[in-house]
Amino acid sequence: MLGLDRVLVLLLGLVLVVLGVAAIGWQTGFLADVWPDVPDSVDVDSSRVTGSSSFVAIALAVGVVLVGLGLWWLLAHLPRRGVAPLRLPAGPLPGVLTVEPGPAVATAADVLSDDPRILSVRGAVLTERGRLVVRLRVTAYPDADLADVIGACHDVLADLARVLPEEQLTSRVEITVLRRAAARARVR
Repeated sequence: MLGLDRVLVLLLGLVLVVLGVAAIGWQTGFLADVWPDVPDSVDVDSSRVTGSSSFVAIALAVGVVLVGLGLWWLLAHLPRRGVAPLRLPAGPLPGVLTVEPGPAVATAADVLSDDPRILSVRGAVLTERGRLVVRLRVTAYPDADLADVIGACHDVLADLARVLPEEQLTSRVEITVLRRAAARARVR
């Protein structure tokens, strides 16, 4: 899809550049130097086309097709919010098993946010360059040992890899450390 888009945009761009240069060259007289038979003016009798009995129907059909193509192109390029269910490896029973990655990643973020060294975690499943990426954004307390926070993230991602098909996923953890210690909730 991306290759087709690029080719179409390249061709449309080249056509527009050539037409623009030709129009400028025609007005400045440069086109007559390159193409000696260029007419000085164009006299078009549009009444032969627009006066036809089928002109309205043809114009309407062309307009509907162009609007349909434009809407299809725009909808095909809207960013996708969600990720489709992932197929689990085939087992001994017939059928297809799938898993929704969003709730699994949300649960992993909840488990990680229970760690006392971590203030908050947000998890998401994204599509980047054709790959599914599990992104965890972790906010840690300033007094937390980063090696321990990284270890906790690694453990949660290892648990997540048991739930989701790991060959279909890539993970990215973004750790932010608070500058000042935030007030932690006290339990009595």
